[in-house]
Amino acid sequence: MENATVLIIEDEPTINRIVSNYFLKEKFTVLSALDGFKGLQLFSQNKVDLVCLDIMMPNVNGWDVAKTIRESSNVPIIMMSALSEEEDILKGYSLKVDDYITKPFNPKILVAKVRNLLERMQSQDFASQTSGILEVPGIRMDLDTHKIYLDDEEIDLSKTEFDLLKYFMKHESKICSRNLLLDEVWGIDVYVEDRIVDTYVKKLRKYLGPRSHYIKTVFGVGYRFEVHDETV
Repeated sequence: MENATVLIIEDEPTINRIVSNYFLKEKFTVLSALDGFKGLQLFSQNKVDLVCLDIMMPNVNGWDVAKTIRESSNVPIIMMSALSEEEDILKGYSLKVDDYITKPFNPKILVAKVRNLLERMQSQDFASQTSGILEVPGIRMDLDTHKIYLDDEEIDLSKTEFDLLKYFMKHESKICSRNLLLDEVWGIDVYVEDRIVDTYVKKLRKYLGPRSHYIKTVFGVGYRFEVHDETV
């Protein structure tokens, strides 16, 4: 997506410069900061369409930057980090980041992730397919406002979490392989590891609480969203 503004917050000058140059070659507007404090300043002073955020930085780390941004904005955030343990990845998603890419990575993959995420957010075709209400016992999803209610209490999901739950609800009882979910939710032009599906499902189950049993594991295949056995 040309002319979109990407904010890169990365304290390693070489990585910052290389990533910035890749986005510039793809006609993005680029803002960059070498620490979290400067990144937050740039975010508050400019219209930013997406943030690429390192974690281990001086002054203000990436966790705190993401938390601060989420207090006032739902702008997409992609974390870039050498921290690759599941605990670190889950911590990122708990802060409502939209994606997590581990270092070392190919900058082309990062640009593709950003382009895919922005196009899914802003595409008129996508928007036209997401109007109305999806509802199963205990869960109501408003596709116009992107709000989700669990037993009439609103829960807060990131865009990718919302899209995954929406796909499950739209395809109730269908067995969904990890590869299918990657293609339908993340996009066929973006490479992500299939374990990311398991990470998101784990988060969704946590959010759904007593309704978490709707998302059933099909061992060796993937998942199925099933509600016909709901009792009242």
